[in-house]
Order: sequence, then C-alpha cells, then structure tokens
Amino acid sequence: MLNSSILDIALGMVFLFVLISLLCSAINEILAQFLRMRAKNLEAGLTNLLQSGEGNKLVEDLYQHPLINGLSKTGQKPSYIPPKNFTLAIMDIMTGNTGKLPPDNQSLIETIEKQSLFAQTEAGKSVILLLHEAGNDAEKARKNLENWYNDAMDRVGGWYKQKTQVIIFAIALVVCSALNIDAIKISQTLWTDIALRQALVQAASSTDVASLMPQQLSESVAAVSKDESSLPAGDESAADSALKETAQSAKNAAALVKQIRELHLPIGWKEMKNGTEVWVCKELDLMGWIVKIMGILITTFAGSLGAPFWFQLLNKIVDLRAAGKQPGKPNVGT
Repeated sequence: MLNSSILDIALGMVFLFVLISLLCSAINEILAQFLRMRAKNLEAGLTNLLQSGEGNKLVEDLYQHPLINGLSKTGQKPSYIPPKNFTLAIMDIMTGNTGKLPPDNQSLIETIEKQSLFAQTEAGKSVILLLHEAGNDAEKARKNLENWYNDAMDRVGGWYKQKTQVIIFAIALVVCSALNIDAIKISQTLWTDIALRQALVQAASSTDVASLMPQQLSESVAAVSKDESSLPAGDESAADSALKETAQSAKNAAALVKQIRELHLPIGWKEMKNGTEVWVCKELDLMGWIVKIMGILITTFAGSLGAPFWFQLLNKIVDLRAAGKQPGKPNVGT
C-alpha cells in the first residue's frame, strides 16, 4: 500500500495543477474573446472550403448574406454558423440571391449551373456534385450540404484545438515563470512540512473543484469527449454578451490567482527570511537555476494538460486515499 504521505503530496500537487490549468484556460478565454480567435478560425475554414477563385467572392457573399450577417454585431464576423443557415445561404447565393429557392432539386441544380459566376469554381462543382448525388430528394440534397459543412467544421475545430494547445502552453509558461510556481520546490516543501501538507489536503478535499470550472470544461469532464477549446454551440451576437464573458473570465482568473496564493505554498520570487523579504534568485547557483527551470517547466507542462485531465486524476486520488484508510480497531475488552 502506498505511503499516506505520498498520496497526500500527490493530492496536493494535482489540486494545484487543477487551479493552474483553470487559470490558463481563463486567460486563454480572455485572449480568444479579445482577439476574436474563433471568428478568424472559422473564416479560415470557410475560405478553405469555399474556394471560388481570386478574391474568394463566395466567402464574401456568404458573410454578407442576411442569414449569416445577422449572427454577429455590425462590423464583426460570427464565430459560429449553424449548418442550416450555411446551407440555405449557399443555395440562395448560388441561385442568384433571389430569396426564393427553386421548388425541387433538379430545378435547383439547373439554376446553379446557369449562374456561371460560381458553377465552375471548386466550391460550385462540389455543391453541384452533392446535389446530384441526392437525385430528386430535396431533403437529402440539403442534408448532403449540411454534412459537407459539418465535416469541414470538424477540421476547423481541430485547427482551433491545436492553436489553443500552443497558446495555453505559452500562457502556462508565462504564469509559472512570473509566479515562480516550481513543482520540484513545492513537492520538497510538502514532504518536509507536515502542517502545510495537511492544510493543502484539507483545501483540496473541501473545495468544490467542479464549481470552479467553466461550463464547457465541466461538460467535457462529464462526457470525456470534448475539449474546452472546441467551437461554441452558438454565437453571441450582442456586444454586451461578449463583454460579460470577458469580464467573467477576468474575474475567474483573479479569483484563481488569489486562491493559489492563499495555499501558502512556496510560490513567488520573494520569500521571508528572518523577518525580511529576500529574492529567491539571489541564493541560486548554477545547479539551483537548472533545478528551478526544470521545476517551472514541469508545472508548465502540467498546466497545459488541461483542467479536465487533472480533475479526473484528483477524483481518483481522493478515492484511493479513502479506500486506503485503515479500519478502526475492535475493542478487545468486549
């Protein structure tokens, strides 16, 4: 059976990694909102999907279509387009922006083929092929276009996830370096300081970690199938909604920094010695710096793994500690 001290240290370190991961995710969400990363990623995906020659007029027309333009506030592009809106807008654009689609699938194909502007482009050929595949079934034709779009959005989601992983790693590196969150130093301190270790275990056991996680992260923990960097299910068109989300992410980040500091772990570049604050770096030699950098990098990698991963591991360690408790001794005198 594992030593209870080792389990306590593991529990405390995993709890710290959960908080750091949440902090990095909150900062990433602020950047995503401020830089409109989802909208830009979606535009790149549509540009790749709807290739229509120089200038990519089809993409421009798509964003100007009322079904798409109305999904975001004036002057901005949406970060998500529902498949139905995309399909109807594309069919309307390729039939001449009449606002009225042909009554059947064959008439739809003939109308698109007469519109030489898009019919001979790569996107136009793909649309016509998908419509032909449906035969006379108009409902299947629309479903083909929706599936074509959804498959493309799956790839767009993969691009966004890759970008987010790189960004979160960079954020974790900055956060851990700025706050001097050294996994090696912290674990050594927890091994020798029993009172601090018990306090951290108590904090990990009493804190409702699930409540600290944003909704999209909590859902990914439950489903174990989605990531916090996945594209949203809908687009907030109102400016105040985006501002509220950014403000909430900023509050979450500030609260997480405060909670990390309240753990009273050896975090920060200054420490108290004989009643005086001294810089940690002044006492480090070459080997000390190597160990320090390794410790910060370990924390950085841990923080970049994401809160859902550490949340699940935290629950497993809690269960393991509970299962490892020794039963009470029977009263010999009875």
